[in-house]
Amino acid sequence: MNGLLIANKNHAAREQLASLFDENEYQITKADSVANALEGIINKEIQVVVIDGHYDEQNVVKLIPLLKKCNRNISIILVSDEMPLELERRIRKEGIFYHALKTVGEDNHAEIYQAVSYAFRKYDENTNTQVTAKQKVKSMFPLKSVLSTMAITMMLVTPAFAIDTAQTYSSGILVMLLVGFCSLLVVAQLIPAVLVLFGMTKAATQGLAKKRAQASGTK
Repeated sequence: MNGLLIANKNHAAREQLASLFDENEYQITKADSVANALEGIINKEIQVVVIDGHYDEQNVVKLIPLLKKCNRNISIILVSDEMPLELERRIRKEGIFYHALKTVGEDNHAEIYQAVSYAFRKYDENTNTQVTAKQKVKSMFPLKSVLSTMAITMMLVTPAFAIDTAQTYSSGILVMLLVGFCSLLVVAQLIPAVLVLFGMTKAATQGLAKKRAQASGTK
């Protein structure tokens, strides 16, 4: 059931606001302060909080982040008189769900009722989104388990294919032919380099001999 907290120091105003909501649809908690219903917020029995009445607005700015730590999805509806723009910006920045100006009459009650109804819908949407995300994470666990099992299996099986150095390795004729063919390829790649090196050495030797001959004839 939807848990709704109505916090107002004025008993008559608190009861009047609570009468707007059907007790068969909402589990209504009425208190003169949020602190008296903090246990229900921590246990997530309360999803929407309506703070109404006279209070220290500066303390409300500090109260909102504390409530968010108790339940990050909680929706806080603030009913107050007009306040400075800077203070209102701070309250909205802290994550308040809705701010309603305090007026007299049915219009004010209808506004609060609609805000509460919408707050519960958003709470359900956020909760369902988080549940879906957790399910996706859980669905990845079996795949990770399979991959981990395969990796461990390969680690255990790999030593079975290792060469036993205590035994003499004997290869078949096909393996020997393959090794010989690869050796020929390596030698064939080296022959041109050897010939070039031999030619360079021969040319250098002939050049040195010619210079010595020229030097002897000059003498």
